[in-house]
Amino acid sequence: MKHFILFCFFNASLFLSAQIVINPNPVDINSGILTITYGSQGDYSLFDPMGDPNLLLYTGLQTDADPLTWDYHDDFSDTNTFVVFNFDTTLNAYVAQIDVAGRMYQEEPSLNVVNLPANTVVNDWYFIIATTDLSRQSADLKGSDYGWQAATLSNKIANKDLGVKAVKNVLLFSKKEFYEIELYDLTGRLVLKINRRMEEDYLEIFTMQPKTFYIIKISGLQGQQVFKHYFL
Repeated sequence: MKHFILFCFFNASLFLSAQIVINPNPVDINSGILTITYGSQGDYSLFDPMGDPNLLLYTGLQTDADPLTWDYHDDFSDTNTFVVFNFDTTLNAYVAQIDVAGRMYQEEPSLNVVNLPANTVVNDWYFIIATTDLSRQSADLKGSDYGWQAATLSNKIANKDLGVKAVKNVLLFSKKEFYEIELYDLTGRLVLKINRRMEEDYLEIFTMQPKTFYIIKISGLQGQQVFKHYFL
């Protein structure tokens, strides 16, 4: 009987993994940007999109001993904080890219919007697939069912002040050195990525749109700075 139960569990895990694939795999809070794919084999039994090419992911992190609580999560009242999960006609599947550690979250119980603090132990990553109007959604889905592993957020990834500021669509740098500059919208979608050595103290970002919030991630020799910016 034990062998039969183990066999059933193994096959159930394969079945779930076939529906949702996370890369890299295994994955944890220090893995950087992950790609999540749903339905590449035509199986939409976890959540039926009913032909809708535009879905959303509501995400959260479990960082304490209670697996039933999401200690950091998106703002359920504001779908702009969700992750865009759209149908990719080339891959014939729904695809999203997410920088789990670099995103900003509502922190329980204060509901303040914060970056994930350094040395936070992230036990699991949770997500829900939903329609854009939130009229339908999947059950709670656990990253650990798809390769997520518990880990402590590295100090190297934790947010530091590198002296970079944003004014309108211009980034101001206090040091002339090599930087990796990443620009995300509030859904976590990567809008722009630049790798360059700054020989000047400013960089104009022409892809920024007025009256739009962005998450800006700057990686330099001294660490990583992540901040939220509103381009008036």
